[in-house]
Amino acid sequence: MADYDYDLFVIGGGSGGVRAARMAASHGAKVGVAEEYRYGGTCVIR
Repeated sequence: MADYDYDLFVIGGGSGGVRAARMAASHGAKVGVAEEYRYGGTCVIR
């Protein structure tokens, strides 16, 4: 089994998840994001 070391792991690459990941990374955190389809989500375009 592979080992992963993240400070923050975001489930969902919608607008909120991407924002959280980018903010954490800008402060030096090691961030991972899991997204099933496309980054950016759909709630902002509905």
